Amino acid sequence: MNRHPSVARRCARYFLPATSGLMLIVALAAGAGAVEPRLHADGAIVQSFEPPARIEVPASAEYLGNRRWVLYGYADCDLHVYVQKDAQGMVERLYWIQSEAYVPSRPELTHAGGYDKSRAMTVGGLDFHLDTWGRALSDKAPVDSDLEQVEQLVAAAKLRLPDHMAFVRLVHLPDAAQRKELMLIYAERATTDATPDDGVIARMREAMIIERSSKDWKPKPVAAWRRSS
Repeated sequence: MNRHPSVARRCARYFLPATSGLMLIVALAAGAGAVEPRLHADGAIVQSFEPPARIEVPASAEYLGNRRWVLYGYADCDLHVYVQKDAQGMVERLYWIQSEAYVPSRPELTHAGGYDKSRAMTVGGLDFHLDTWGRALSDKAPVDSDLEQVEQLVAAAKLRLPDHMAFVRLVHLPDAAQRKELMLIYAERATTDATPDDGVIARMREAMIIERSSKDWKPKPVAAWRRSS
């Protein structure tokens, strides 16, 4: 989805609360048409279904879990979060992997032109739109946004976010219709909320291995993978 200059607004994701697996299944059946996972996490590796891709984070990163919901009522969304922390439970690095697709009942929606101001980057055989920004923790996440979901996963693990973080976002649009996206966000502890220099991009490239997968994978039924109930 498109983001605005403020990270809180950039990352806004309003959703139907995933308070039960039944709510999710009903919502997806009504609009998204599919309940298979868009992503599959196994240890430090996340496999993407669309596009077929493999994302690997450092083995020392802690997996905090995932959320699956219908974004704004018109986008099927799957989010997974990992972190690296210090001895006091402060997050030093955060890895946020998200896949989404507009539901078939909203054929008019598209990402076309939404990333025209982003930089282009090719990583692991995939073309991405690249953006960077700084964020102060005092810049509150919008209620019911995906950023809020990330913060809740961090809090549930009894960890803390630093006062400032530098963010890098990569977005891949897997097909010509531009109705789906794979979004990879890397964030690291910073001293200010100023827009970071390209060093943060280099550190993301070192920390996250991203490559197109040569083999498709078959998603398991929702009952076998659901974690957000």
